[in-house]
This record gives sequence, structure tokens and C-alpha cells, in this order.
Amino acid sequence: MKPISVTMQAFGSYLKQTTVDFRALGDNPIFLITGATGGGKTTILDAMCFALYCKATGGRRSWGSMRCAAAPKGAETMVDFIFQLAGTTYRFTRSQSQYAARGTGALKTKETHACYRMEGGEWELLLSGAESRVREKAEEILGLTCEQFSQVIVLPQGDFLKLLLSSSRDKAQMFQTLFATGRWERAARNLKEMAAVLGKQAGELEAAKRSILEREGVGTLPLLEEKEAALREQLVQAKAAQEAAEKAFQNENAALRAAEALSERFAALEQQQTQRKILEQKQEEMEANRRRLAQARRAAGVYPYFTAHQAAQKELLTKRQAHAAAQQNLVKAEAECKAAQAQLPLAERYRSQLPELAKEEERLRNLREHALKWQALQKQRTEHAKRMALLEKQRAEAQARLETADRQLADGNAYIENAQKQISLLPRLLEQVQQLMDQDAAAALAVHLEEGEPCPVCGAVHHPHPAQPSKRLQEAQDALKRARKAADMLESAQKRLQQRREQREQAKEDLSQSNEKIASLRSEQQAQASAEREVLDKLGELRELPAIDQRLTEVRLQEKKNTDAAGKIEGRANAAQRAAATAKAVCDSAAQAHREAQAAENAAARRLQQALEESGFEQQVDYASLLLSPERMESLEHTIQAYAAAVASADQQISRLQRELSGKEQPDLNAQRKRQAQAQEAAAQAAQAVGKLEQTALAAKESLGRLRKLEEKGKKLEEEYGRTNRLAALLSGKNACKVPLHQFVLGVMLDDILSSANQFFATLSSGRYSLSRVVGTTSGNALGGLDLEVIDAYTGGARAVETLSGGELFLASLSLAFGLSDVVQSYSGGVHLDSLFIDEGFGSLDQETLDTAMKALAQLQHMGRTIGIISHVSELKNRIAAQIIVGKDRDGGSTVRIRTA
Repeated sequence: MKPISVTMQAFGSYLKQTTVDFRALGDNPIFLITGATGGGKTTILDAMCFALYCKATGGRRSWGSMRCAAAPKGAETMVDFIFQLAGTTYRFTRSQSQYAARGTGALKTKETHACYRMEGGEWELLLSGAESRVREKAEEILGLTCEQFSQVIVLPQGDFLKLLLSSSRDKAQMFQTLFATGRWERAARNLKEMAAVLGKQAGELEAAKRSILEREGVGTLPLLEEKEAALREQLVQAKAAQEAAEKAFQNENAALRAAEALSERFAALEQQQTQRKILEQKQEEMEANRRRLAQARRAAGVYPYFTAHQAAQKELLTKRQAHAAAQQNLVKAEAECKAAQAQLPLAERYRSQLPELAKEEERLRNLREHALKWQALQKQRTEHAKRMALLEKQRAEAQARLETADRQLADGNAYIENAQKQISLLPRLLEQVQQLMDQDAAAALAVHLEEGEPCPVCGAVHHPHPAQPSKRLQEAQDALKRARKAADMLESAQKRLQQRREQREQAKEDLSQSNEKIASLRSEQQAQASAEREVLDKLGELRELPAIDQRLTEVRLQEKKNTDAAGKIEGRANAAQRAAATAKAVCDSAAQAHREAQAAENAAARRLQQALEESGFEQQVDYASLLLSPERMESLEHTIQAYAAAVASADQQISRLQRELSGKEQPDLNAQRKRQAQAQEAAAQAAQAVGKLEQTALAAKESLGRLRKLEEKGKKLEEEYGRTNRLAALLSGKNACKVPLHQFVLGVMLDDILSSANQFFATLSSGRYSLSRVVGTTSGNALGGLDLEVIDAYTGGARAVETLSGGELFLASLSLAFGLSDVVQSYSGGVHLDSLFIDEGFGSLDQETLDTAMKALAQLQHMGRTIGIISHVSELKNRIAAQIIVGKDRDGGSTVRIRTA
């Protein structure tokens, strides 16, 4: 990964929007990020990490701690990081701002998170939305978490010098921070804790066994078994005594229930006699209810006829009024019908005009058809004119092609005739040329001479003055060439001549077809002219289609008006006639209804009079006041029936109880209850004794079972504890090599780091040094497995790291840092980060070591890495030309300036 630019605003110490453009530093540079302490040098790296993971380097700080303290409330906190990875350019942006909520005015926070990819010169959005989704996209692209990214891109060189010189125990602590390997230590610790838990469980198990024996009052398992058997025998005897006491209690209980039943019958007799006296006091009230019910039933027999007569009177009045209204409507409807009939002659006049309008419409439709035909003929005339012009053009072109073909055919015949004449001279010309060449042999030989080739006569390779042919020979040879050329061209000329003959025939045929088409079209034009004259004769003066359509519309509109007017008049007359007939029918119906209502009223009056005579009521009685609701009548009837039933029941119960109690006395319940209570107490004491023995025996049995299980479980737990305790001791470092599990894993990782680091160390030390892990047991109680030594190729042996010089120690620690960076990247999917930042570590170097360090960094630069050094050491400012200089502005915020020379 190579950074391209990072932009910050209200972030860390950068108040205003500030951009660091790494491209201005050149390709694969060594550059210095310098400035005063606390000025904002490391914040540049924090911004890069924050844009990717929404956390600063190391994953420690988030929005709250990274926002610029001097930023105003409305200022947006923003980071924007652009970088290149595997030939692709990416952009990650994050921002946070505050706004006042509508209505309440409370401050709310808004965050945006997005990532892009450069496609065709434009940013293509990859993902936006939740902070975690954009962080996961960064982890997917880089293959590194925030902590891993911080480890491999920012190398605190001073930490690696401590790592190089520290003991195995100190190295383990550093690796747990740098490499996040604490889970292996936790595994060993968990196993140790598991052993402690098992030991504790074994102790608790033993305590539980002692507790059981103490509770049961015995000392050993066999004694508890004897106690449990004795308790079972005592329980059998106690249950026999309980059974006898329970039987005696049941007998006394039965005697008590019989005495209580006899006493209850004496009480029931007294209660029924009291109830009979109460019923006698209500006898007069029941007689009044019987009279009221009988009167209501008589009134209920008359009341329907009374209400029916009133309804008939009301209906008669309604029908009389309806008949009068129907008579009035009939008079009105007959008058309207007479007026509508008087308008019918006008409808006849409207309808009498319709045949003439129909004839006019038919005439106009015919004219319209002729007008459409006239338009079609006009259009056809235009098309004929266009076709005639095209045919005349085609005929002219065919005539021109025919004339051209005739000329070309004549020229071809002449050319072939001339060629044939020249070909006929070939035998004579060949003979003539041969005779002349025989006469001039030197010239014939000279024709074949070439410079550098030997002469067939004299052998010379130079031919300064070759013999020249005579003028006659030259003329004969020229004539021979022309004849031969004519012979070669004759066949192609004959083919061209044949093509010209075919072209002439095609042009002749095209001309003939054009003449035939023109003659045919002229015949069509004559027929069309005749048709036009015929159509014009039929059209007369009205020829234009819009005028015909307008007149046709007017005629059709007039037809519709006449038809609508006649229909309206006729419809009104028909409707008035129907209304009059309907009014007549309604009036007749109303008269009939009136007569029927009068008859119904007379019948209702007769039925009412008959009902009154039968009930014995007078004519003026208020029937409504005598009526009772069905519910009330039913209630009175039920009350009377219930009273009679209650009297009969009381008499019956008294008689029955007197017969049952005849000759019997009231029992003494108190004495019987006392005897039953004594028997119950004896049974309860026997049951309590059995219960107590059952609990004691059950507790002894359960204690015996638990004790046996604890004995068995204790044996298994002791075995498990022994195995776990031994394994925990082994993994915690109590082994022959005195290496705990987590240090063993760290040792494997350290081997990978040393393998990568030695590639750098060998290069930086010109092949002399390499780092190696000390393998073997350690003395005393010290832990081992992570100690380092140096392999010196000059001496061929190993020596302590402390024996290296200051510059050599720097090279070793720097190599170790780069080795860790490469291993973390390989563990994370092989993503290669071409840019590394070394944070401080140069302030304590002497001049010689600083020279060595700069040479080493130059070598790493040649390997294709971009190396940024974060330092305020003044000596580095003079040595490194490319610098990112961090300063302060007037508002107290940080500024960035890039210098390359």
C-alpha cells in the first residue's frame, strides 16, 4: 500500500482543512515528518488509520478524543485518505458533525462513512452507511485489523531495541502487546484454574462426606448401614400401632356422623313448622294477586278488538283523504293530456320534412365520394408525373450507355484487328532478328555481360567497352517486342470486347424496357384524364371536400333537430296520455280502497261490541290500565303457583319428619364429639410417630446413597485432578526446558519473525550477522525460550546480543521491526504495505550510529519501500531532503508544508 494523500479538518491538532500530498515527495522516498513535540506529527498517521478503521493507531482513540478541542461547534470533523494497493486506487472518508434538532433545539450528531474505488478516472462508490461496514471493507481490502495495521505501518524502533536486549519473560510481555498472543497464556492459566477448581471440588467432596456422617451421628459408612437397617425394623412396628388407632378413630367418627344426622332432622322439623306459619301470613296477598290476574286476562280478551276498531277508523280517514287527492290529480292529468295532444300536428310537420332532408343527405354523400375520387385522381396525376420524369431519366441514361458501348465496341474491334496484324508478323520478325544477331555475335554476347562476372570469351570480370548492337538489330528487336506484347494482350482484349458487347446488349434492353414503360404510363395518363372529366361532370359547381362536408353536417344536424323535436312532442303527448290513464286507475283504486276501509271499520265496530258483551265490561272502561305485560302476568302466575307449591311442600315435609322422629330423642352431640376427638388424637399421635420414623429412616437411606455416590465420585475426581494438575504445571513452565505454553507459541512466531528479519539484517550488515533464538534449558528458576543471540559469520559462532556495537544494535532492532511487519502482513493474507513509518528512536543515536542507520534506510529504499521517519532530531533535517514540516498557525492549529530540497 502506498499513501497518495490524507486530508484532515478539526481532527487532532489540525483545525483547518489540511492536506498532505505524498506524491510531492517523489517515488519511494525516504522522508522526514518533523516539527515541535506535540505539534501533530503522529496525527498524520492517526488520520490515515482513522479513515480506514474509525480509530486512531493502536485502536485506542475514537471521535471524542480525536476532535480538535479548538474547533467551533458547527465545524465538521473530517478525514479523507487516498491510497494505492495492487495497482488500484482507493479512497476512504469519514466525518462527524452536530446539528440542532427541529423543534427541541437539542444537539444531535450526524456521521458519514464511505469508501470509493477509482474507475476510468472517476470515483466509484463501493460502500457507505454504517461505520462497522466501512471498517469491514477496509479489513477486506488490506487483510489487516486496526491493531495489525498499526503494528506493520508504524514501527516504534525504540521498542524493538528493548525487545532485542530483554529477557525471555520481558519478551513475552512485549510480544503479547505487539502480536496479540495472550490467548495462549490464557489457555495455560485456564488449565491451572481448572486444576485448582478440581482440587477445590475434591476438598468439598471430602467435607460433604464428613458432614453426612456427623449429621447421622456415626463415624463410618458400615455404621451408617447398621443404623439404616435398625430404623427400618422400628418403622414396621410403628405402622402396626398406627393401623389399630386409625380403625378406632373411624368407628367413633361413624357414630358422630349418625348423631349429627338425627339432630339435623329434629332441626329440619322445627324449621318447616316455622316456614308454614310464615306462608299462612301471605294467604290474603295471594288471593289479591289471583283477582288481579283474572281481571287482566279479561281485559286482554277485549283490548285487541278495541285497538283494531281504532286502527280501522284511522285507516278509513286516510283512504278518504287519498281518494280526494286522486280525484284532483285525475282532473289535472286529463287537462295536461289534452294540451299535449294539441301539439301533435307540429310533430307531423317536423317529420314531413325528413324525406327531403334524407334525399339531400344521400346526394351530398354521393358528391363526397366523387370529391374523394377527384382527390385520389389528382394525387395519382402527381405520381404519374414523377414516374414519367424518372422513366425519361432512365431512358436517357440507357441511350447514353448504348452510345458509349457502340464507341467502345468499335475501338475494341480496331485494337484487336491491329494486334492480329502484328501477331501475324511474328515468324518473319523472329527470323530477321536471328539473322541480324548472327551477323553481330559480339553485340549479342554483350547483352548478357554483368559487371563482376567473367566474360565467356576472355574471362575478364570488368567490361568497360561492351559491343553495341547495330541500328537495324535494335529496330528489329523493338518490332519483335511489340508483336510479342500484342500477342500477350490479345486474349485480355478479346475478353474486354466480349464484356463491351454484353454491356451494349444490356443497355439496349434497358432502353427498350424504358420505352415500353413510358408508352404504358402515357396510356394510363390518358385514361386518368378521361376519368377526371367524368368526375368533374358529376361534381358540378360543388367540388371542394370541406364545403361538401360542411353542407352534409348541416343537413344531418337539421335531420336530428327535426327528429328530436318531433320525438319530444310525441313523447310528451304519450307521457301525458299514460299519466292520465295512471291517474284514472289510481283514482278508481283509491275509491275502491275507501269503500273497503268503510266496510272494515263497520266490521271492527261490530266485533268490539260483541267482545264487550262477552267480557261483561262497560263501554267506557280503560282497558289499557287493566292490562298487564306478558312478563308481569307470567310473574304473577309463577308467584301464585310457587306459593301453592311451598304450602304443599311444607305440609308434606312436616308430616314426613314427624313420622321419622316418632319415638326418638334429641342426641347429645357434645359427648359424642369428645369421644371422636380423643380417638382422632390417638390416631394422629400414632401417625406422627410413623412419620417421624419414616423421615428418619428415609434421611438415613438418602444419606447412605449420597455417601456411596460421593465415595465413587471422589475416586474419579482424584484421578482427573491428578491429570489436570500435571498438565497445568507442564504448560505453565514447570518442564525440562522451563518454557510455558504461551512462550513456546511466541517462540514459533519469533522464529518466523527472525527468518524475515535476517533477510534485512544480512543485507544491512553486508552478510555478516543474523539473529537466532537460544534453544535449551535454563538454569535456576528463570523462564526461557525467547532469548536471542547473534550468529557472526566472521567468527563462525554465536555470541550475546549485548556484544554488538551501538550501530549494529540499531541495525538489529530495525531488522527485527521490519521482520515483524512482514510476518504480520503474511499472517493477514499476504497484503504488502510498501510504506512504513518509524516513530522516533533516533534521538539517542551517536553520530556513527546515525550514519549507519541512514545507510541502512537507504538500502531499504532501494528495495522499493517508502519510509517515513517521525522525528524532531535536527541532524536528520540536514540528512533527509524530503520533509513534511508540521507547524502552527495563528489560530493555534497545526499546518503542513512539504519541502523536497
